[in-house]
Amino acid sequence: MDQSPNELLEIKNHWFSQQVEVDFPTQESLLGRELYLSAAHSRSCSQIKTLPTANAEFAEDDIYKVDFHRLTVMFSLLQAKRWNSEQDQALVVEFLSQIIFSEPCDLYVGFHQGEPSAAAVVTIKDESILISDIVSNSDDSTAFLSTLLNHSAVAAHKYAHIFVESN
Repeated sequence: MDQSPNELLEIKNHWFSQQVEVDFPTQESLLGRELYLSAAHSRSCSQIKTLPTANAEFAEDDIYKVDFHRLTVMFSLLQAKRWNSEQDQALVVEFLSQIIFSEPCDLYVGFHQGEPSAAAVVTIKDESILISDIVSNSDDSTAFLSTLLNHSAVAAHKYAHIFVESN
């Protein structure tokens, strides 16, 4: 069954909301989740009809699927830059660094000249894929996004519907 962009956003937001549903979550994690979800609910997404060409600024080898804690922390630190206050950033880092790897969402971190410089979330459901939470140290995240969409681990070309979240 095809998913609408709003359904994919709801799936992703639900996945994130479950990340601190544990016996003893920290108060900071809960506050970070509140900040994250509040911002997430104000975002929308659009459909991509044609895949962009991978950009030379990011090679496929520069983008990693997050599968261990150190990459989770890098992902969290990049994402936290979306908040203005240092206090909010610390809360978001506390929340995001608790992520447990599970379907339907995967996290990715991109490196430029050996430094973590971009991150995104990939949510897959049936024949649809959503690229969201795109953050980049560059003013233009297009290079990261285009390479991520063409990344062999993501394989966006296999999906009937490709959506990208906008901030």
